[in-house]
Amino acid sequence: MAYFTISTGLRGCYMPDNCYTIRATTRRALKDALAGEARYYRDAGFVGANKRAIAHIAAIAWKEAHKPNPAYLPFALPLAPSHARDNYCHGIFVSTATRQEYKEYLAESESW
Repeated sequence: MAYFTISTGLRGCYMPDNCYTIRATTRRALKDALAGEARYYRDAGFVGANKRAIAHIAAIAWKEAHKPNPAYLPFALPLAPSHARDNYCHGIFVSTATRQEYKEYLAESESW
């Protein structure tokens, strides 16, 4: 079991459009969460988040989460608008999180 923060939005030094923390019991659960985010972007007309890329980033993040001292920096899955296919300005980001961060996220989401 591992905890991850998934955020989406513009790449670079911008605030994410969407950000949440999940608890994944398996790598497949993490992959499913990332695939769900990619589906929203594909429906909006973006390209770049195919099944192979999603599986690759899920494997890297899962491996990082199980290290003794995991890195905090997020791994990015780049996305491009369909009208500018070489401009990968958006992304789905996944980074490791702690159990405490997961509990804080649940407490925040209950107060909404």
